[in-house]
Amino acid sequence: MASGGLLAAGSALAVVAVIVLRYSWGRPGRSRVLNGAGWALAAAALALGCTIAGAWGIAVVALWAMGAACAILAREAWRSTPGRERASNRRAHVMPDGKAPLNLGRRLVTFALVALAGFAASVCFAIGTRWAAAALGAAEADANVLALLASPVAWTVVAFLLLMSASRGRQIAILAVAAAPALTTFL
Repeated sequence: MASGGLLAAGSALAVVAVIVLRYSWGRPGRSRVLNGAGWALAAAALALGCTIAGAWGIAVVALWAMGAACAILAREAWRSTPGRERASNRRAHVMPDGKAPLNLGRRLVTFALVALAGFAASVCFAIGTRWAAAALGAAEADANVLALLASPVAWTVVAFLLLMSASRGRQIAILAVAAAPALTTFL
């Protein structure tokens, strides 16, 4: 039961860390001391949660910190006055202006590269990650979990890089590099 009290203390410390950071960021000038104190409190809260209950403790402490941040943001949004300026009416240029061509083929290729090929490349990356973990002596369950973690992270990074690259050649190169770790399973 003592660990429950320490986990509650870590959660309370996380809430205090969020409050200190909000106070620091709300001041007219930034205070390195308050920022450092807030981040140090957050790190201490996570360390306490990890020490007491491992990953579960980190999750509980992080949820309390996120809940406190959400409550603070909701309070500030409720109290804020509406802006005096009108919202911007700029177009995002998602669709072409006037009678310009839609370029649907180019758009579909971009979708296929980012969504479909990007997903396939991230799965290949995860397979290579699993193989590497198993080759380095990780237990089968640990290697599987590592692959399950690697796939969405790799897909996020690959999708970002694909969307930010200017040429198809660079996009193909990104996909090839991301998929390359799967080649180790065939060698």
